[in-house]
Amino acid sequence: MKTFPTRLDEPFEKTIDEVVQEKLKLLALQDGDVLVDLGCGDARNLIAATKLADIQCIGYEILPKALEAATKNIEDAGLADRIEIIEKDFLRADLSNANALILYLTRNSLGKLSGKLENELPKGTRIVTHDFDIPGWTAEKVIDFQSKEAFLFTFYVYCVQ
Repeated sequence: MKTFPTRLDEPFEKTIDEVVQEKLKLLALQDGDVLVDLGCGDARNLIAATKLADIQCIGYEILPKALEAATKNIEDAGLADRIEIIEKDFLRADLSNANALILYLTRNSLGKLSGKLENELPKGTRIVTHDFDIPGWTAEKVIDFQSKEAFLFTFYVYCVQ
Protein backbone atom coordinates (compact mmCIF):
# COMPACT_ATOMS: atom_id res chain seq x y z
CA MET A 1 0.00 0.00 0.00
CA LYS A 2 1.33 3.38 -0.98
CA THR A 3 0.47 6.35 1.25
CA PHE A 4 -0.06 9.86 -0.05
CA PRO A 5 -0.35 12.87 2.31
CA THR A 6 -3.46 15.08 2.27
CA ARG A 7 -4.01 18.57 3.54
CA LEU A 8 -5.98 17.21 6.50
CA ASP A 9 -3.07 14.94 7.46
CA GLU A 10 -5.09 11.89 6.57
CA PRO A 11 -3.58 8.95 4.73
CA PHE A 12 -4.67 8.30 1.16
CA GLU A 13 -3.99 4.62 0.83
CA LYS A 14 -5.38 2.27 -1.72
CA THR A 15 -7.06 -0.27 0.51
CA ILE A 16 -6.55 -3.83 -0.66
CA ASP A 17 -9.64 -5.50 -2.09
CA GLU A 18 -9.68 -8.19 0.58
CA VAL A 19 -10.02 -5.51 3.28
CA VAL A 20 -12.68 -3.64 1.31
CA GLN A 21 -14.75 -6.83 1.01
CA GLU A 22 -14.42 -7.65 4.71
CA LYS A 23 -15.47 -4.13 5.76
CA LEU A 24 -18.48 -4.23 3.43
CA LYS A 25 -19.47 -7.65 4.75
CA LEU A 26 -19.45 -6.21 8.29
CA LEU A 27 -21.79 -3.39 7.18
CA ALA A 28 -24.40 -5.96 6.06
CA LEU A 29 -25.65 -3.69 3.26
CA GLN A 30 -29.25 -4.06 2.15
CA ASP A 31 -31.20 -2.76 -0.82
CA GLY A 32 -32.16 0.88 -0.29
CA ASP A 33 -29.21 1.73 1.98
CA VAL A 34 -27.27 4.96 1.57
CA LEU A 35 -23.56 4.32 2.06
CA VAL A 36 -21.22 7.25 2.75
CA ASP A 37 -17.43 7.11 2.54
CA LEU A 38 -15.69 10.12 4.09
CA GLY A 39 -12.38 10.44 2.30
CA CYS A 40 -13.42 8.03 -0.44
CA GLY A 41 -10.14 8.05 -2.34
CA ASP A 42 -10.49 6.30 -5.71
CA ALA A 43 -14.05 5.12 -4.84
CA ARG A 44 -13.12 1.45 -4.64
CA ASN A 45 -15.24 0.93 -1.47
CA LEU A 46 -18.29 2.48 -3.12
CA ILE A 47 -17.89 0.60 -6.40
CA ALA A 48 -17.53 -2.72 -4.58
CA ALA A 49 -20.56 -1.93 -2.40
CA THR A 50 -22.85 -1.50 -5.42
CA LYS A 51 -22.17 -5.13 -6.32
CA LEU A 52 -23.55 -6.32 -2.98
CA ALA A 53 -26.90 -4.53 -2.84
CA ASP A 54 -29.05 -2.00 -4.68
CA ILE A 55 -27.78 1.03 -2.78
CA GLN A 56 -26.91 4.69 -3.29
CA CYS A 57 -23.36 5.75 -2.50
CA ILE A 58 -21.91 9.13 -1.63
CA GLY A 59 -18.20 9.78 -1.34
CA TYR A 60 -16.48 12.88 -0.01
CA GLU A 61 -12.98 13.66 -1.19
CA ILE A 62 -10.68 16.70 -1.51
CA LEU A 63 -7.45 15.26 -2.90
CA PRO A 64 -7.30 16.13 -6.64
CA LYS A 65 -5.59 12.87 -7.70
CA ALA A 66 -8.13 10.84 -5.76
CA LEU A 67 -11.06 12.82 -7.21
CA GLU A 68 -9.76 12.22 -10.71
CA ALA A 69 -9.31 8.49 -10.04
CA ALA A 70 -12.74 8.19 -8.40
CA THR A 71 -14.50 9.90 -11.31
CA LYS A 72 -12.73 7.71 -13.86
CA ASN A 73 -13.34 4.49 -11.91
CA ILE A 74 -17.04 5.27 -11.46
CA GLU A 75 -17.46 6.12 -15.14
CA ASP A 76 -15.54 2.99 -16.21
CA ALA A 77 -17.81 0.89 -13.99
CA GLY A 78 -20.95 2.55 -15.42
CA LEU A 79 -22.09 3.58 -11.94
CA ALA A 80 -22.51 7.36 -12.24
CA ASP A 81 -26.24 6.92 -11.52
CA ARG A 82 -25.54 5.18 -8.19
CA ILE A 83 -22.38 6.86 -6.89
CA GLU A 84 -21.98 10.57 -6.22
CA ILE A 85 -18.61 12.07 -5.38
CA ILE A 86 -18.64 15.42 -3.59
CA GLU A 87 -15.54 17.58 -3.48
CA LYS A 88 -15.83 18.74 0.11
CA ASP A 89 -14.01 18.42 3.41
CA PHE A 90 -15.54 15.45 5.25
CA LEU A 91 -15.99 17.62 8.34
CA ARG A 92 -18.63 19.53 6.33
CA ALA A 93 -20.33 16.46 4.85
CA ASP A 94 -24.10 16.05 4.96
CA LEU A 95 -24.69 12.82 6.87
CA SER A 96 -28.45 13.14 7.38
CA ASN A 97 -29.41 10.52 4.77
CA ALA A 98 -26.71 7.96 5.53
CA ASN A 99 -27.47 4.66 7.19
CA ALA A 100 -24.05 3.10 6.58
CA LEU A 101 -20.54 4.59 6.77
CA ILE A 102 -17.27 3.03 5.70
CA LEU A 103 -14.23 4.91 7.00
CA TYR A 104 -10.48 4.86 6.93
CA LEU A 105 -9.44 7.92 8.92
CA THR A 106 -6.92 8.42 11.69
CA ARG A 107 -8.01 8.50 15.32
CA ASN A 108 -7.35 12.26 15.31
CA SER A 109 -9.89 12.89 12.53
CA LEU A 110 -12.33 10.36 13.93
CA GLY A 111 -12.17 12.30 17.21
CA LYS A 112 -12.97 15.52 15.36
CA LEU A 113 -15.87 13.76 13.62
CA SER A 114 -17.26 12.09 16.74
CA GLY A 115 -19.72 14.83 17.69
CA LYS A 116 -20.84 15.29 14.09
CA LEU A 117 -21.52 11.57 13.78
CA GLU A 118 -23.52 11.55 17.03
CA ASN A 119 -25.55 14.62 16.09
CA GLU A 120 -26.21 14.03 12.40
CA LEU A 121 -26.44 10.31 11.79
CA PRO A 122 -29.86 8.67 12.11
CA LYS A 123 -30.24 6.08 14.86
CA GLY A 124 -29.31 2.64 13.61
CA THR A 125 -26.64 3.87 11.21
CA ARG A 126 -23.87 1.27 10.88
CA ILE A 127 -20.23 2.36 10.81
CA VAL A 128 -17.12 0.32 10.05
CA THR A 129 -13.62 1.75 10.50
CA HIS A 130 -10.31 -0.01 10.20
CA ASP A 131 -7.08 0.38 12.09
CA PHE A 132 -8.45 3.31 14.12
CA ASP A 133 -11.36 3.41 16.58
CA ILE A 134 -13.65 6.39 17.21
CA PRO A 135 -12.50 8.08 20.44
CA GLY A 136 -15.17 8.06 23.13
CA TRP A 137 -17.28 5.42 21.36
CA THR A 138 -17.63 1.76 22.26
CA ALA A 139 -17.48 -0.57 19.29
CA GLU A 140 -20.08 -3.33 19.13
CA LYS A 141 -17.42 -5.56 17.59
CA VAL A 142 -13.65 -5.39 17.32
CA ILE A 143 -12.30 -7.84 14.78
CA ASP A 144 -8.69 -8.67 13.98
CA PHE A 145 -8.21 -9.65 10.36
CA GLN A 146 -5.11 -11.01 8.66
CA SER A 147 -4.90 -10.54 4.91
CA LYS A 148 -3.45 -13.12 2.52
CA GLU A 149 -0.30 -10.98 2.42
CA ALA A 150 -0.07 -11.40 6.23
CA PHE A 151 -0.94 -7.78 7.01
CA LEU A 152 -2.93 -7.44 10.22
CA PHE A 153 -5.93 -5.09 10.31
CA THR A 154 -8.40 -4.30 13.07
CA PHE A 155 -12.01 -3.48 12.21
CA TYR A 156 -14.30 -1.54 14.51
CA VAL A 157 -18.05 -1.93 14.04
CA TYR A 158 -20.46 0.65 15.51
CA CYS A 159 -24.17 1.31 15.46
CA VAL A 160 -25.51 4.78 16.25
CA GLN A 161 -27.78 4.61 19.30
